[in-house]
Formats: sequence, C-alpha cells, structure tokens
Amino acid sequence: MTGAYSLQGFATSIYESLPLPVIVTAADLCGLTLNEAARRALGCEERQAGAEPLATLIDEPDLPLLLHRLSLGERTDTHCLRFRRANGTGFAAMTHVLAVEADGGEAGYAGYALVLRSFVDGGSHVAQALPGNRVYAALEAITEGVAIFDRDEKLLMFNRAFRDRCHPARDAVQVGATMEDIVRANLRSGLYQGIVEGTPEAEAWVQSRLRHHRERGAPQVIPYSDGRWIRSESHVAESGEVVAVRIDVTDLKRAEQVLRDKHRQQSSFLQIFPDMLVRTDGEMVIQFANDQYAAFLGSTPEKLVGTSFWEVARTNDEREALGNPGDYTPKMPLRTREICYTGADGQPVWLLWTAIASFDDGKPVEFLAVGRNVTETKLQHEQLSIQAVELQRRNEALNQFTATVSHDLKAPIRHIASFAEMIAEEVDEGRLGELAVHARYLQQAASRVQKLVERLLEYSQIAYQIRDFQRVSLDAVVVDALSMLAGHIRETGADVEARPLPIVLGDPELLRRLMQNLIGNAIKYRHADTAPKVRVYGDSTHDKVTVVVEDEGIGIDPKHADRIFDLFQRLHPDESRFAGTGIGLALAKRIVDSHHGTIALDPDYRSGARFVVTLPRG
Repeated sequence: MTGAYSLQGFATSIYESLPLPVIVTAADLCGLTLNEAARRALGCEERQAGAEPLATLIDEPDLPLLLHRLSLGERTDTHCLRFRRANGTGFAAMTHVLAVEADGGEAGYAGYALVLRSFVDGGSHVAQALPGNRVYAALEAITEGVAIFDRDEKLLMFNRAFRDRCHPARDAVQVGATMEDIVRANLRSGLYQGIVEGTPEAEAWVQSRLRHHRERGAPQVIPYSDGRWIRSESHVAESGEVVAVRIDVTDLKRAEQVLRDKHRQQSSFLQIFPDMLVRTDGEMVIQFANDQYAAFLGSTPEKLVGTSFWEVARTNDEREALGNPGDYTPKMPLRTREICYTGADGQPVWLLWTAIASFDDGKPVEFLAVGRNVTETKLQHEQLSIQAVELQRRNEALNQFTATVSHDLKAPIRHIASFAEMIAEEVDEGRLGELAVHARYLQQAASRVQKLVERLLEYSQIAYQIRDFQRVSLDAVVVDALSMLAGHIRETGADVEARPLPIVLGDPELLRRLMQNLIGNAIKYRHADTAPKVRVYGDSTHDKVTVVVEDEGIGIDPKHADRIFDLFQRLHPDESRFAGTGIGLALAKRIVDSHHGTIALDPDYRSGARFVVTLPRG
C-alpha cells in the first residue's frame, strides 16, 4: 500500500530515534503513543501513551476520514493540520500522515503515524520544542547529500540531495531503510558503473560499500552509470550515529581528466624531445625525467622519480648539471655551462646544460635542467679552429715561399739573361772564341733553375694533412729510404747503423721522404777524408714516438738551428763540394708538420749533426 509501514518497524526505527515529533494512534484513533519530541511540542511531557482519542490533540473535523484520505497520498506529501496543546493553545504544522500496516500480514491498517515536519505558526517557543524542524531545514539547505543512520545502520533522516544521488533508486531511500537496502537497490537499478547484479563482483561490491560505511574508511569516489562521480564519506557522531555524505564531484573529475590529458600530452612531447630534461623540487628530489636523461644515467624515468638528484648523479660531472643550488637567486635564476663527460666508448661527450630555478618567498621550490649534446658542434668548432690555424700557417708559408722563390730564382735567371746577352753581342761582333764557355755557364744556370723548380714542386705537393693515415713500421720506412740511397752509400762508403724503431700512425710515403732527406744529408755533409757514419735509432712512450738521425760529419753551428729549416737556406755556398738547393730540411720540416710533430737540431751534440724528430703515437 502506498505510504504504509509496519507498526513495530516504525516504532523501532523512527519513533524512538527521530528528533521530529511523532504521534502513533490505533485505527480507531483512540490509543495514542507520543515520542519525546511530540510530548515537548504538545506540552504533555508526562504522558507517553494513553487511551484518550486523537481528537484531543488535533483540532480538525471528521478526523477518521481525513486521516484515511491523507494517508493514501505519496509518503513525501505533507499536509497542514491544526494541533491542540495540553494548555489549550493551538498551532499548525506541516505533517506526514502515514498508514501503519497491521502486524502478521493482516488486512487493513493497524493505525496511523503522524510526523510533524515543520510549523506553520505557533511562536518561537514552538521552534524550541521542535529541534528536528531546524535540523531538517538545515539539511535541506545543504547541496551535498547527507543522511543519518542509527547504530543498526537504519536511516533516521536524510535530505533531498542524498535521495537524488540515488536516482533511479531514490524511492528506496526512506526512514527505517538500512544501508544495505539502499546499496542493493542502487545495484538493481544499475546505478554503479560496471557492476552487474547477481555476479560475484556485485556481491563483493556490496560488502565493500557496507565495510566502508561501518569502518568509516577513507572517502571513496564512485563512478555512476549516468556519468556522475560521487564522493562517499562516512563520519561517526559521539552518540554513535553515522553521518553519510554524498558529494557530486563530477565537475572535479572532469577537470582532473582534462588535466591528466594535458599532462599526458605534455609528457609525450617531453619524452620525444631530443634533449635531456630533469625537474626537481626545492629539495632536489626528482619530479620528472624524460627517457633521454634516464638513458644517460642508465636508468628509467619511473625509477628516477622520487629519488634525490644527488643520489642518482654518480659523478661530479653529472652533479655539475645543476651545480650548487645556493648559486641560484631570484635575480639570477638561470645558469648555463658546458660539461665534458666520458662516454661509454671512452670518447669525450660535451653537454650544454641550462638550468633555471623557481622561487617562492625567496626560497627555491623547483629546478628545471635541459641538457643538449653539443659534441658534434664542439668538434666542428675545434675543427674550424684547427683549420683556421692551418690556413694561417699556409698563408705564412705561402708568403715565405713567394718571397723565397722570387729571391732565389732571380740569381740563376739573371745569369741566364746575362750570358744570353753576352752570346748575342759576341755573335753580332763576330767574336766566337768564348761562345762555348758562355754556353756552358748558360747551361749550368738553366740546370740550376730546373732543379729549383723540381724541388719547389716537390715541396708544394706535400700537404699539411696526412693523406694516407695508417699504422706505419718505421723500420720498413728506413729500409725503403736506404734502398733509394744505395748508390750514394756505395760511392761514399757510408756506414749506416739502423736500430729497431717503433710503429707510428702516419703516411708511409711522406715518412720515407723524411728519412731519405735526413739520412741523405748526413751522408752528404761529411769530412772530405772520412767515410760518413750515420746512426738511426728511436724510442716511444704511451703518446709519442722519437726518431733520431745523427752523423759524424761537419756539423751545424747551433746559431743556425732555426734558420736551416727555411726554404733555400744554404750554409755552404760552395756547390762544387756540397751541391743542393736548400730545400731538403724545409721539406723534412713540412713533412713532420703534416704529422703534427716536431723536428729540431740538437744544439748539445758536437760530434756532427743530430736531428730529433718527435711524432704523436696516434
């Protein structure tokens, strides 16, 4: 029946606990029972139950018919009834009229229950006598769903928002219903997203919700099938009642989803960002790291987040990425530095780190560092610097070459021009006796020019950079050089001692020319009455190779130690004894320079000449 309740159930769940005034009467309207709130409102605190008729309390005509008609309406309906106090005064109150079923399933009603919801008139003393009125008014003013359950988990009171949260099972929310009744009604209506009634998961869900209600656990956010998200909370009062709160957090969840989507998009972008990224809080605890930075540390972003930056940065170089946090200030929050690391392959890796700090009340609250691999750029800059130095050296060499060539070629060319002019004059005058002598001088000058040009071409063809970079056995280089000098060695009776030499990286052809020039000079510049003696030996360390060529010849004055490596520098003008162009040692120096090495005359060696060549091992 609409609006009907069991009299026993009503008495236990409402009558004894409800703070609203409740009047229970038998079907004949003669027996009365009042709860404490009703006794206060009607001014009959000494009376709990009695046989007097209900008409003594209600000032309405044709009362039996009126109550029967009102009880047929919806149980949420209220009706304005006039009540009479024990002292004769009256008041009007909005009242629920509920039919109470007979016990044992008998037909008909056992009586009626009248619940006074709010006063229409009656003065302030009536409001004092009806605290439930203020409670209900306060609950209805709250936008969140609120319900109060007794210690037996039966519903005492609730506001409209709580009931609406249970739509479409809102009718199950009624005074006296248990928490389990409401949960299962919600389940049957399909309110809980993804939970299907009759499945093991559904039963587990019911027990979980009851456990949360009983244990007053942490708030739960529950997705509803209609797209809402409801936050469920339970709080226990000092008297033992449980206050259940249902808060619609749909807008908040949607905002969180938007933020998560944005965060996911940003994270995806930062993960594909080619540079390394790491963000820490003010205590240097990592809050974010992309894959590039994690790979640099040999870890994963998941493992890095939540750990201290100082713990995961294994070396001082890695800690230098952020530097000293004390160096950052609100006025100077940005730091940039280049740091050289040693890569897994042992090669240097240059990273350009840019770090910025964020501040709150002058204290750093966040650090963000971006690391970019600039090794390639660094190498390019270094190569450009090397090329600039090389270009400068080449320009200087070209200037020297031009000046030297213009000077040293002028003399033989002048000789050619002079003897040609003399021959022409003598032919014109018919004097032919000296023509053969002049022609011989002319031939010698031309031969001199030819040798100079050939040696200059040889000099100019040697580049500053090695053309064929490979491992070279200097022993094999010396053997080849001696083979090229075999005729000269036989003519002079030279004694050449070649000791074992190390292996070096370089150009084998250029190194052969180097040894050929040095050994050839040692044989050439000998004492007239003594067979030349030449010694070739060397040594090596972890980074360089030293080769020595020494003789027991006429030697070189140390004051000419630098000059002898210039083009066309001849210390012995008598070409009849020491023929040459003055290019040999200049050529040797250029070869050594092309290997980024050094060549020098040992000024302390007095038994002849000693040249020391130093080459990088690698």
